[in-house]
Order: sequence, then C-alpha cells, then structure tokens
Amino acid sequence: MFFFFSKILTILFFPLPLTILLGIILTFFVVKKYKILFVSPFLMLWFFSSYPVCQLLIGSLEKDYPPVSIEEIDKSDAIVVLAGMINNFSVYENRIELMEATDRLTDAMFLYQAKKADLILITGGSGILFYQSNPEAELAKKFLIKAGIPDNQIIAENESRNTAENAIYTAKILKKLDKKSIILVTSAFHLKRSLATFSKQGIQTKPFPTDYRTLKSDWNWDVFVPSVGALSTSTIAIKEWIGIFAYKWKGYSE
Repeated sequence: MFFFFSKILTILFFPLPLTILLGIILTFFVVKKYKILFVSPFLMLWFFSSYPVCQLLIGSLEKDYPPVSIEEIDKSDAIVVLAGMINNFSVYENRIELMEATDRLTDAMFLYQAKKADLILITGGSGILFYQSNPEAELAKKFLIKAGIPDNQIIAENESRNTAENAIYTAKILKKLDKKSIILVTSAFHLKRSLATFSKQGIQTKPFPTDYRTLKSDWNWDVFVPSVGALSTSTIAIKEWIGIFAYKWKGYSE
C-alpha cells in the first residue's frame, strides 16, 4: 500500500501536474465567464504533457529510420557527428557533461572502432543564442581522445550554430580534404531534416540513426498524468517539424 500511495501522492505534488490541476480547479471556481477560454491553456499543456501525444509526435519523425547495424554500413571517407550531446553551458568547465543524445557520440566511436571510416568529424559550436563560448565540438573531441581515439583522426568544426550551418561547414572541410562520402550520425528524430540538408550540399550521405525516443506502448493510467519528460519530447518533435518546413522554405534542404 505504501508503494501505491507514494506513487499517487508524489505525482500529484509534482510542479507540472499540480499547476495544471490547480489551474483547472481555480478556473471553474473563480472565473465567472468564458471558462473554456481560461482553461484551454491548461488543457493544451496537459495534452502535450501526456505520453500518448508525445509518442505520436516523436514517432512520426522516427518511424522512417529504423536502427541500422554497424555491420551493414559500408565504409565511408568520414563519420560525421552532429552536436547536441554535450552540455557546453555547464558551470563546471573542467568536466565534460554528457546529455540525452550521448548515443550520437558513442555510436560514432563504435563505427570508428569497426573501421567504417578513419576520420571522425564533429560539427557544432554553440546553439545558444547569446552564448557562443566553449564550443561543443571541441568538448566532444576531448571526450573521444580520452576514450582512446587518436587526436589526428578527429576534426572539431566549431563555427556552426544549427543544422544548416553544420552541413555548409562540413562540406567545406570535406572538400579541402578531398573526401566525398560520410556516415551521418544523429538522433533518429533529427535525421529527416539533417539528411535533406546534407544532401543539398552534394555530400554522399549514409544515415546512421541513434538516440531513439519512441517508447513501448503501455496504456496504464499514469501515461495520461502530465509529465515533464513527455512535454520535453513533444517540444523536441514540434521544434523538429517546424525546422523541416522552415528549411524547405528557405532552401536549406531538398
């Protein structure tokens, strides 16, 4: 019984579900007119904070890119890793703090160890608007060196701030090195946009999806409880779909 009540009560006191619950209750007891207008933002927040919704959104991006085994990937000139797996805003600058998309980095290591390419190119400076210090690619390079990959087999591209610039700056580096084909390592939800963007630069690209966010379906009652994790996944998916359409409109992708 303790386990049951500890789960129920702690969920109700989490900031997100508590805010939504109080907002809905106060709307119906305090607001005199147009209750539906005042309660709509709380219902929308609840909607995008539920796992069925976030899984539908993220699944729409990942479904076309199932996992690929390292063995079936042909050898290429370089392994290109898109940044997004290291916290370059950490207060402890002497540490390399890995984030959710760490699979991008570890899978690149596995590909290198399997001799699928003799060069790893990490592309990405800082995507934070007003913080362009401590570029992420440089931190990722330090991590790979500590993991035993030779310094001269890693290139850190530190200038790019988004996927479009990732592709543009990577293409320039590959051209200088006379390398034409790459294995592109990025999160599965990001592959649709990144593939189209790199192809636009004329780069021969083999996709290697990683960092899957789609979960097994489990229709217990708690999947409808507002969750910060679900809201984060919904936000990622919405941002990605906006990016896909915006890149096509601007001509950054095919």
